[in-house]
Amino acid sequence: MISADKRYYFIGIGGTGMSGLATVMLAGGSRVSGSDLCENDEIVRLRRAGANIHLGHDTRFIEEDEVDEVIVSSAIGRENIEVQTAQRRKVPIVRRLHALASLLQGYSSIGVAGTHGKTTTTAMIATILSEVGRDPSYLVGAHCSGLGGNARLGQGEFFVTEVDESDGFFLALHPTIGVLNNIGRDHLNTYRDLSAITASFAQYIRQSEQAVLAIDDENVRRLAGRVEGALTVGLDRTAELRATKVRHHHFQSRFDLVYRNKRIGPVCLPAPGDHNVCNALCAIGAAFLAGIPLDEAASALSVFRLPERRFQLLEENGVTVVDDYAHLPKEIEVTLEAIRAGWGERRIVAIFQPHRYTRTQALGSDFGNAFRQADTVIVTPIYPADEHPIPGVSSQGIVRSITRMTGARPYLIHDKDEVVSFLKGYIEPGDFIISFGAGDIWTVTKELSCFLEEGSFCTV
Repeated sequence: MISADKRYYFIGIGGTGMSGLATVMLAGGSRVSGSDLCENDEIVRLRRAGANIHLGHDTRFIEEDEVDEVIVSSAIGRENIEVQTAQRRKVPIVRRLHALASLLQGYSSIGVAGTHGKTTTTAMIATILSEVGRDPSYLVGAHCSGLGGNARLGQGEFFVTEVDESDGFFLALHPTIGVLNNIGRDHLNTYRDLSAITASFAQYIRQSEQAVLAIDDENVRRLAGRVEGALTVGLDRTAELRATKVRHHHFQSRFDLVYRNKRIGPVCLPAPGDHNVCNALCAIGAAFLAGIPLDEAASALSVFRLPERRFQLLEENGVTVVDDYAHLPKEIEVTLEAIRAGWGERRIVAIFQPHRYTRTQALGSDFGNAFRQADTVIVTPIYPADEHPIPGVSSQGIVRSITRMTGARPYLIHDKDEVVSFLKGYIEPGDFIISFGAGDIWTVTKELSCFLEEGSFCTV
């Protein structure tokens, strides 16, 4: 188990998952140091909490900090100089999810897994448990203003955590309550195909003591038939816990909560779209299995605030500007559907930055249909993350797919600064502008929102 007597060194400490784990370990009394390539807000917060953090990677950092254990993120390879130093000095090296598994041994845990929606659902569960006085610990995959950050060590019995399947190490976790939002194609550099992804999620659910399964997703619905005693949730009429009479208006969704065909009461959710209604059902279901009455769990969500970069409103000044982390076809599709449901016939201008060459190669043709609700789509070059280019893989293929499969008007713009200039001359009063991507495309909508806030755009 994680010990307050040990000195832990995090390689890649500025990442959301790593910084969150470091935060709760610091709060628990452990001595934490680490390194990352660049300064960011999470590193600043950790330094204020007492962590010793270096910029860059260097042999001497491991040696000078007298480390007992090294924790590494999935982005850190064996060639890293600090990893090699730890190996040479025989310092134990532990993957983040294995360290998390060790930490969770002292708690009743709620682990939220799925191809998309897990950050929002985790934040919802943490909000519910906090609002009803259960003082939970939590790790969320994004900064949450409603929770005061992305991580906290509480005094209650429950630890709520987002579970990342990207590297396959999530099977080290055996949660008390396992939540599964959906199953889709992603991380195909780890999994050979959808069947392998499904098998891993199935194993995760089987090793959970209790399960919440969102059966609106057809892959989860098939799995649910093989999981005895799971609580099924969704808009689907066969779900045990479901939403009826769903209404959307702008950033708010309303629905009636029904459990085993008995109406529990109305729910007011400050988040748009059917996909967020489903996320809320997962959260309410998990809280219910944790002993929270359904009506109390539902009521607690009225104060929920979406995590950073999850349909984050940047400006509302005659033009609505939103930034979103969605980078998979299904995520983009449901988000655009939410805009169309909540904002009617307003013109939707989507800006998309594809993420990773491998993902674009595997899913590129699926993006065309994902943008069918948009009126205009601006596509930028691929954000590589830590990948090298793949010959023949580019954003041009996504543009061709959009042209072939939708009525949207696509533009391929090769520079982010050019995107901002284009938008300043293209947008009209009433437009809904949204950026999609897991890279740095948020800087475009952030700059555009500053331009609109300054009043440079005439809305009359």
